[in-house]
Amino acid sequence: MKGRKNILLSIWEVMRHPLFATIFGLLIGAIFMLISDKSPITVYANMFNKSFIMPYYLMQTLTRATPIIICGIATAAAWRAGYINIGVEGQMITGAFAATLCALYLPIGGFVGMIISILVGMLAGGLYATIVSVLNIKFKTSIVIATLMLNYVANYIASYLVSVPFKDPAAGGLSLQTLPIPEGMHFLILKEGTTMNFGFIISIIVVVSFLYMEKKMVFGYESKMTGLNPSFAKYGGIKENKVMIKTLALSGAIAALAGICEIYGFKYRYVDGMFTSASYAWTGLMAALIANLHPVGIFFSAIFLSGLQVGGQAIQRTSNIPVQMSTVIQSSITLFVSVKFAWGFWKKKKKTKKISKDGGELA
Repeated sequence: MKGRKNILLSIWEVMRHPLFATIFGLLIGAIFMLISDKSPITVYANMFNKSFIMPYYLMQTLTRATPIIICGIATAAAWRAGYINIGVEGQMITGAFAATLCALYLPIGGFVGMIISILVGMLAGGLYATIVSVLNIKFKTSIVIATLMLNYVANYIASYLVSVPFKDPAAGGLSLQTLPIPEGMHFLILKEGTTMNFGFIISIIVVVSFLYMEKKMVFGYESKMTGLNPSFAKYGGIKENKVMIKTLALSGAIAALAGICEIYGFKYRYVDGMFTSASYAWTGLMAALIANLHPVGIFFSAIFLSGLQVGGQAIQRTSNIPVQMSTVIQSSITLFVSVKFAWGFWKKKKKTKKISKDGGELA
């Protein structure tokens, strides 16, 4: 009984702030609805019905949540180690495009070809993220700025490649996309008549694997300690540069898997701008922040945010509520979650100043 109580308390500690942030975010949305002369209760009931209750829309929600969950884990993998990776989108594009080309031109097809293509895509995403590590080690380049700028590099290179050398000749003049990947490499559809596919199972495996790595593996411990206390980690013999390279490579590989799941499970080809327009990486970042970087929390936060997007699109078709309303709610939730991070940073800074002052007085 005591053990169960401790587990519940731990869950409450992890989810308390995100829960309050979600409630406040929904209240902000309700205020905007009232200003627009709409009933928040009616709108929210309609939105949640068409995102979590009705089976068809629930399948859409889970399909859309798949890359968001994996992007959230990719973000957490780096951020928990103290490396602010804002380049998940670029790593996602690089890995997904590499996997698509591999699927199209690899002489081996079927299941074996699919596995090889996925591994090649994850390797590409991991190597792309490693560029940032090298830049930081050699030139002390900011990880935040470098990862952010590399998003644009990946997007524009992929845009050129899909526009000229690898464009589907059968596509129209304005359709910038590759040839479709072979049918034998498509992910299994879990429910006929819906978009729900094996990618969602992969997202669950990613969450469980990340939890296992963090709890049971040496690298998970080293990565976590580097984020919690870099000085202690260095004193304990952890090689920071090595951990940074491995951590960012892992984050990039996971990000690539998010894009691969979208192509192999739903789109079946690479389409120019498919990841930037859908904002999977940034929604994954929101999910990670809402969940305080906890993998299980990311899983449920991503599904919730995906449901807001699907429900928002559904109610737009049946009423004059703009789809941007769901974005307002998401942004409000993220804002309230960010208050915790800002407060924690302020307290840490204040504590550091106090220690420095006390040390100066003693001296």
